[in-house]
Amino acid sequence: MKHDGREYAYVVGSDVIRDGMYVEVSDEPDGANAILEIFYSDASHKMTVTLYGPDVPLEVVEWAISIARERLPVKTDADD
Repeated sequence: MKHDGREYAYVVGSDVIRDGMYVEVSDEPDGANAILEIFYSDASHKMTVTLYGPDVPLEVVEWAISIARERLPVKTDADD
């Protein structure tokens, strides 16, 4: 994603220690500078957002949320 002349990239991963999956967004093409993470907990079935710095553009946060909704597993009542 490009916003205000800056390129943003994301990676989806699994975290065995925290028991869940995440979307991590970086403001560098190589992923070296993570600016936010959306984490889905397999234990609680909830998503949380963590910002790693100030002034993360809302458009980037919304983009990350849309990726997380699409790529991370969310448990629903229908899954029971």
